[in-house]
Formats: sequence, structure tokens, C-alpha cells
Amino acid sequence: MNLKVIAYVLSQLQFAVTLSLGVPFVMALYWGEACAMDFAGTMLISLGVGVALSNYGELEHDSLTIREGIAVTGIAWFIIPLLASLPFLAGHYLNPIDSIFEGVSGLTCTGASVIKDLDAVPRSIILWRSITHWVGGLGIIVIYIAMFPQAGSGAAKMFNAEGAGPTEMRVVPRMKSTANALLLMYVFFSVILTTLLLLCGTSLFDAVNLAMSAIATGGFATTNGSAADFHSLPVELVLIIFMLIGGGNFGLYFLAYKKGYKYIIRDTEFRVYLAIYGVITLLVALNLYDAMGWQPGEALRGAAFQISSIMTTTGLSTYNFDEWPAFSQFCIILLMLMGGCGGSTSGGMKVSRVIILWKMVGTIIQEKLHPNSIARVTMESQSQSSTVVYRVARFFFLYVMIALLAACAFNFDGLPVVDSILLGLSCMGNAGVAFGVAYTFYDLPDVTKLVCCLCMIIGRLEIFTFLAMLQPGFWKRNSNW
Repeated sequence: MNLKVIAYVLSQLQFAVTLSLGVPFVMALYWGEACAMDFAGTMLISLGVGVALSNYGELEHDSLTIREGIAVTGIAWFIIPLLASLPFLAGHYLNPIDSIFEGVSGLTCTGASVIKDLDAVPRSIILWRSITHWVGGLGIIVIYIAMFPQAGSGAAKMFNAEGAGPTEMRVVPRMKSTANALLLMYVFFSVILTTLLLLCGTSLFDAVNLAMSAIATGGFATTNGSAADFHSLPVELVLIIFMLIGGGNFGLYFLAYKKGYKYIIRDTEFRVYLAIYGVITLLVALNLYDAMGWQPGEALRGAAFQISSIMTTTGLSTYNFDEWPAFSQFCIILLMLMGGCGGSTSGGMKVSRVIILWKMVGTIIQEKLHPNSIARVTMESQSQSSTVVYRVARFFFLYVMIALLAACAFNFDGLPVVDSILLGLSCMGNAGVAFGVAYTFYDLPDVTKLVCCLCMIIGRLEIFTFLAMLQPGFWKRNSNW
């Protein structure tokens, strides 16, 4: 492992972060907000870190090793959220721990906020929260690969370390072209959503922020009441559609654009994803109608929005689902655990992994009934390799175990058992929703908030990148890795 190469790539990421901080800085100046100096100070710190890393680093080769790619991705996902938290701290809007929580939650697109009153913070701070969503949604590394020519042939290692889903996703042969394609689709959907929200009557500020939040499946809103404050069915319908789009595979969208819409229709994961959404929405609507006496239209409207938000791990809300019937809450928990599609901006385990796990159980039953047969897990009429199947099984085990270990820490810190477990699953899945005493995140104890931050990052890196960095031999220069 070459630490100078790692430092050089990290320096380029820091320069990119400095540029992104420039957007709320300029807008703060335009709006005449005092927090412009807070952004200026944060930009100087970010630039200073970038310069220090650049002076130490050296791009001796453009082909990163596997360890170097993992190291760059893992370190970036710990350093950049800390820098993202500085504007909240510099303006005294949040204390140090809450600032870190807000920064990590934003970049990992968890969407859990510890700001009690959004009306008390400047618009540029709200804009910065949304920008962290937008950057973190597609991925820090993916955007870097797409925008900077220095990514080199080592880009694949970083891309795979940050990738979402059980299999590697390339829509075109070259990794940089893949990153460009994904960024193109991301920007396209963001612009379309902003335009539609404007046509629905929202202000430009709300439209831009909601678009970045929804397409990144993040969940930060511009008002204390989230999407409910707009009291607009058209706004809700548009957000539902684009939250579901954000929960789909962006690589699949690009293939559909290049080769026809049939690629989407034929995709097993996407069909299952939409089918689950439709069925659960109807079941929850019936439950709200039966148990709470809602009118059919109101029940369907509330269920359609909230289920799309939970399933895609967005977190925007129109109702307090903590007061919903037990069956509806159970559906929410299942969807929070599952999440969206592989290759999406959403969190959770991903639908593709759930399908593989389900089919893996079927093959085990088949082998029990017919010991001499060879049962295989298939998707898209193709047999999945044992490597992919075992990888999914290992991921599921670690996902649940880490969430339960976090729940132990939450329970030790004073939270009830059930609330602790659900909070652990929420943070691992970057869902940003919780129940009971954890429903409002700003009331959580400080230790719990720090553990939540760690779980959010582990969940965003999909576990293995983080665990690899903990191995004793990982950082040795002459290791055989």
C-alpha cells in the first residue's frame, strides 16, 4: 500500500468538497446571511487539509491496488462528513456531537436530523444540508470519478468499495464512462424534479432542496413539518414518483435510455420492487381505513407517500407514522430493512439481496427433498455464482449482527429494548426513521448519537469496506493483500 498515492487522491476529494462548500457560501452572501463567514472558514479548513494532503501525496501510478481503493473510500467517508459538520458548529446552530451527527446523516442520506427548529437557521445552512444529500446519494467517489480526469484505472477499486448492491455494476465497459453515465442520469432526474415541483407551486428554494433530498433518497426537508407543510397533493404525487425513481437502479435507467424501455420491464429486481410497493401500500391503506377510521382517499394518499418514503429510505413524511396501527408499523419496519434496488441511492439491504436470500432458501429446501439434485439460485434467467450467493448471506448476517450490537449500546445508554433494535436497523439501513423515544433524534443521548454515526457510515459503505480496514495487516506497506 502506497500512503502517498492515498493522500494524493484524498487531496483531490478535499478540493472537490471545497468547491461544493462554495455554493452555500455564495448564496449566503447573496441573501446577506452572517453565516457566509462560517462557510468561508470551513472552505479554508477544507482547502488547508487538501493542500497538506497534496504536499505529502504523490501520484506515482494511476492504478490503485485493492487496498488503496478501499483505504481511499473508507477514509473519505470518515473525513468528509467531519468537514461537512463544520458549518453547523461554526454558526453555533448545533453542539459538536450534533454537528457531526447532522453531517454524517446528510452525506450518508440517512436524513435523521437533530435540528429542532429549521426556521431558526439560515437558508444557506438548509441548502448545505440538501447538498450533502445530493453528493452523498450518488456517492462521493462516483462523482469524483466522473468529474476528475485523475481517477485513472484505479477508479474501479474505489467504485466497488462504495458500490451499492450484491454485484458490480457497469453500464459501459470503462469505469469513468460508467460514472459519467450515472452522474448524467442523476443530474437529469434532479433537474426534471425541480421543474415539476416549481410547476406544482413550490418556491424555487423549496423545489431545489426537495429535489436534491428526494432523488438522493435522503429526507432532509426545508420546513419542520417536512412534506406535510405543503398541503399539496400534486407535490406529494411528484415526490412519490421520484422517490421511487431514486430507489431504482440508475444503471438500469441508463441502459433503458440507450437500448429501450424493455430493459426496465424485464428487470426482475425492479418488477419485484414495484410489486412490493404496490401491495404494501394497499395493505397499509386498508389498515389505516379499518383501524383509524380514515377516509379511503386519505388512507391511500397517506400510505402511498409514506410507504414510498420508507421503502426508498428517504424519510420525508406527511404523517406521524409512530401513531399508526401496529400492522402498518410492522410493514414500515420490513420495508426499512429491505430498502430499494441495487445501484440506487437508497439504503437498506437492497431488493436484489432479498430475492437472492429468498431463492437460496428455496434451493436449500430443494436439496433436502432431492439430495442428488443440483439446485441453483437464478436471477434474470442466469445462474448466480456461489461467490455472489455466499456474499449475500455473509452480508445479511453481518448487517443484522452489527445492528443488534448497536442496539445493545443504545439499550445500555438508556433506550428501551425495542426502540434500540429498530434504531440500529434504521441507522444501518440509512433509513432515518425510528419509533418510540428515538422518533425525534435530537433527544437521543450523546453516546447513542455517536454510535448512530458509526452505523450510518458502516451501512453506507455496505459493511465489508469498513471491516477490511480493521484488519491488522491492512495498513502494512508490504502486506500480501
